[in-house]
Amino acid sequence: MDRHQVKPALGRPRSQQAMEAVLTAVRQLLQTSAYKELTMEGIAKAAGVGKPTLYRWWPNIASIVMDMMTQQAHHDIGVPDTGSLESDLLLYIGDTCRSLTQGAGGIMRSLMAEAQFDDGFAQIFRESFISSRRATLIALLQRGAARGELQEGADLELLADLCYGPIWYRLLNGHASLDEPFVQAITAHIIMRG
Repeated sequence: MDRHQVKPALGRPRSQQAMEAVLTAVRQLLQTSAYKELTMEGIAKAAGVGKPTLYRWWPNIASIVMDMMTQQAHHDIGVPDTGSLESDLLLYIGDTCRSLTQGAGGIMRSLMAEAQFDDGFAQIFRESFISSRRATLIALLQRGAARGELQEGADLELLADLCYGPIWYRLLNGHASLDEPFVQAITAHIIMRG
């Protein structure tokens, strides 16, 4: 099996302490090194675990980094519930854009690139990271719809695409910033379209 293909986890359940050590090590390594410079050997050494442990839990570096980014997203990007869809979207989209501009953007670009060349990782990336972020946004939209802040029958999946599409486009192309006026424009567009 190619080392980039996804394989099921085997062996003992993950030790929470060792898993945290690995994710912390990856976060720290990415502060001084580029994604493409990461190696399983380097991660294992920095985390104080054996390389076989990494391969038992993750099929490749991209999967480790994705787990670290998922953990970071849950920490950095809150799930606001202000009672107003507009306020919730401003907070959620603003936190997302700030996270991407304050270090996570380059890593996300690397993971997106990896997903273009590794079908197994692409599937995990969609089913884990992307779907969890979309589910959070759709939950905000559902609450807004229940309060009558969106048109009845609004296509929430399309509204999520209309939110994330411009963010990823700017992130990948770097032609414009993910700043506060951009956050306000996306929010206004979603409210208007919904």
